[in-house]
Amino acid sequence: MKNETKPLALTISTEYIDLLKIESDKILINCKQLNGNKAFLSSFNTILNSDSHNISYKAEHVLLHDLLIVFNELTATYKTLTEVPAKVKFILIYFYERLQGKDLSKSFDIKMINKLVQSPQLDKNVKLIQKTAFFHPIKEMENEFILPSVLTKIKEDNLLSITSFLNRIAALMLNADDKITNEEGIVLKTVSDKINNPKIIVDKAIYSQVPENDTLEIVMAELNELIGLKEVKKSIEDLTNFLKVQKLRELKGLKTSNNSLHAVFMGPPGTGKTTVARMLGRIYKHLGYLESGHLIETDRAGLVAGYVGQTAIKTEEIIQSALGGVLFIDEAYSLTSGGLNDFGGEAIEILLKRMEDQRSNLVVIVAGYPDEMETFIQSNPGLQSRFNRYFKYNHFSVDGLLKIFKLYVKKADFNLTANAEEKLLEILERVHKKIHKGFGNARTMRNLFEKIIERQANRIVSIVPITEEILITLKEEDIPEILKTVKEITIFGEEN
Repeated sequence: MKNETKPLALTISTEYIDLLKIESDKILINCKQLNGNKAFLSSFNTILNSDSHNISYKAEHVLLHDLLIVFNELTATYKTLTEVPAKVKFILIYFYERLQGKDLSKSFDIKMINKLVQSPQLDKNVKLIQKTAFFHPIKEMENEFILPSVLTKIKEDNLLSITSFLNRIAALMLNADDKITNEEGIVLKTVSDKINNPKIIVDKAIYSQVPENDTLEIVMAELNELIGLKEVKKSIEDLTNFLKVQKLRELKGLKTSNNSLHAVFMGPPGTGKTTVARMLGRIYKHLGYLESGHLIETDRAGLVAGYVGQTAIKTEEIIQSALGGVLFIDEAYSLTSGGLNDFGGEAIEILLKRMEDQRSNLVVIVAGYPDEMETFIQSNPGLQSRFNRYFKYNHFSVDGLLKIFKLYVKKADFNLTANAEEKLLEILERVHKKIHKGFGNARTMRNLFEKIIERQANRIVSIVPITEEILITLKEEDIPEILKTVKEITIFGEEN
């Protein structure tokens, strides 16, 4: 009698199909956006096997690769494919078809779908998917999550949506047989960690392009929508108005002031320095001061080498890639912290020369902690003469941190209950009282969010039946213990 009822426990219901359709509809929107993103396509090409460079791939192909990684990781505990619950295999097949433009729910009625799920053909279809080469990444990335890796590298806004989707599908797959073992729970955590902390192949520089159909009005609206940063936003608005007037005077043949656009961003991590640097590049382009307005983000590792002659080559390459746009150097003070035999000074001298030679075609923004940046600028007369615009970034307020966290929640398609928000607010208030120099602000909120959705996944994975509301709801029990969390966040200092 038990064997007769088992297939019924794995029956695909209309509600379950609707759940999968909702998830696929949302992720297809993300894929469409990525397919039009030049920075994504450019970065994606860097992890392709050399034999694949002439093939045109889409984000859907990359996502299918990542979904197969989820499936293989979660089903590795089964001895054979036959033992894997049919519902798990159906999830993989459904998204395989959906991401290629075919909706099984429109092609087959629910009875036919269940016949397919219970037929021997199911395993054959899964094996076919496992053998399909969606694309050929370089060897180091063959078994890695490609989309999270590429999106993390280029700091793309769709990252949270993609990682949350992969985590939800992992939870659905593990939940498919209506039970979860301790071993499966460990596997889910491992997969989640791998999704949220992907392996990244870097070339020590990140490229950010100006969006298509961008305008000055669009940039300024985005600037005003940024959380906090009141003083920075006011300074940029004042600078924009000044540059507008200077350009008008120039067009009328009147004398203009010397417009040095290089800047120093001083503040703790996670306060929006890189985001604002990208916006400044776009503003300078729309005002006619830069040709392309793109941003090249790098740090000491992108400029300094360990051998004689190599630093000049690296620095020149980075600068060349930034011409027509903005070169953003994070933690720039580290260029002067290497001692007598360090090559950081060489990088600075090359940078200063190129800033002079390309003064009408290059903007340099250096960033880092306030005290260290002041020392850095004062360490070289050339730096003092070329950087005369200073923007100060402060730690976010409790309200600002909460808004940032809720923005992550919204982007990743989650909902935060009132009780969960109340507990989270208690954590933020306690953390803010012990805030220290190295506090990560938005980065800390991102890390906390990832920890919370991991806890949520462990909570819901054994719930039967699982619904969309369950998948997207963050409850009070998903928020980690208050005192322990505050201690973990503030462990590096107690400075105010």
